[in-house]
Amino acid sequence: MSCILPPVCVFCQHFLENDPDRECRAFAEIPGVIIEGKCDHIDPYPGDGGYRFALIPTELETFLELNEVRREFNLTEYRLPAA
Repeated sequence: MSCILPPVCVFCQHFLENDPDRECRAFAEIPGVIIEGKCDHIDPYPGDGGYRFALIPTELETFLELNEVRREFNLTEYRLPAA
C-alpha cells in the first residue's frame, strides 16, 4: 500500500497551476526537496527570488489536516509562516 501526500506547494499563494513555463513565482521548476516534503519553504531557499510559502487562507483547514496525516506517518509537519 502506498500513500501520496500533496506537496506544501498546492496550499501556497505563489503556486501557478496553469502556467506552462513556471511552476510557481519562486521557481520555474520547484526543487525536489520541497516537492518531496523535506522542506516547507518557510525559510529562504537558493534561487527563490525572495518568495516564500504563503498559505492560501481558505486552505487552512485542509493544510492542518495534512499535517495530522504527516504526524501519523512520523513525517515532519509543515510550518506556517509567522504572522
